[in-house]
Amino acid sequence: MRVFITHIFWYWRNCDRSRTKEEARWKRRYDTFVAEGLSQDEAHDLASQMTRRDNDIGDDRRLCFECVFYANKYCTKILHRWKPSQQLRFILQRCDHFALKGGK
Repeated sequence: MRVFITHIFWYWRNCDRSRTKEEARWKRRYDTFVAEGLSQDEAHDLASQMTRRDNDIGDDRRLCFECVFYANKYCTKILHRWKPSQQLRFILQRCDHFALKGGK
């Protein structure tokens, strides 16, 4: 019985820590999206979508906004510099050229 209770306590502590990190990440994303011009409702929805994506192992969609090749509202990898890709930056999608900013 003691081992079982210890296991539950460990699980509870780690879940709580994980939830706090998830909430902080959601808030950081929300604030960034609002600062980048999305409405509060759009920012809320997108931050929530990304949280669900992070928790779904099979979901490999990303935002252009998260990519190293996205700079000054342009995708430097697939689109020509004179064609703005701003409308794509907040749409979850799959891209063969994606590389995570600050990624490993």
